[in-house]
Amino acid sequence: MAETMKDTKPKMSRKLKVLLIGSLSVNLLVAGLFVGAILRHSGPSDVGGHSDLLLRVLDKDDRRAIGSAVKEAQGGGRRAFWAGQKAALGDVAIALKAEPYDGAAVQAALARKSAHMSQTRNAAETAMLARFEAMSGAERAALAERLEAALARGLKSDWKKKDTRDQ
Repeated sequence: MAETMKDTKPKMSRKLKVLLIGSLSVNLLVAGLFVGAILRHSGPSDVGGHSDLLLRVLDKDDRRAIGSAVKEAQGGGRRAFWAGQKAALGDVAIALKAEPYDGAAVQAALARKSAHMSQTRNAAETAMLARFEAMSGAERAALAERLEAALARGLKSDWKKKDTRDQ
């Protein structure tokens, strides 16, 4: 026993190394997809369920038609809208930094931002009116009932869930 025993650790086989690296790669890919999906849908374009209640009670086809009309009016949808908002807010920031302070310039920049929002809202309302005119009386009545039910529940982000408070 004069000889010292060697501390030998079993070596990891090459197959096991490849398997572990592959597993890590797949896990990172899945995590990246998950984080990417969250980032994509939680930016400034996501209103977190606070969209117009009237839009929310419309059926899917009507919402899509209105969305298409708004996208066309904006010239490219959400990205075009937020690019316009970003430019308008950039004008506000520039006006706020100006020395000496020019209240009229800030007011004009805010007016451009509001006008941009107004154009989008007007496009949505015009498209909504066109959809309402195309509906039958029964369809409009059903829409009115859905709207009244949503109002009775209150303005909640979980509007899709069935209200069970009155049962």
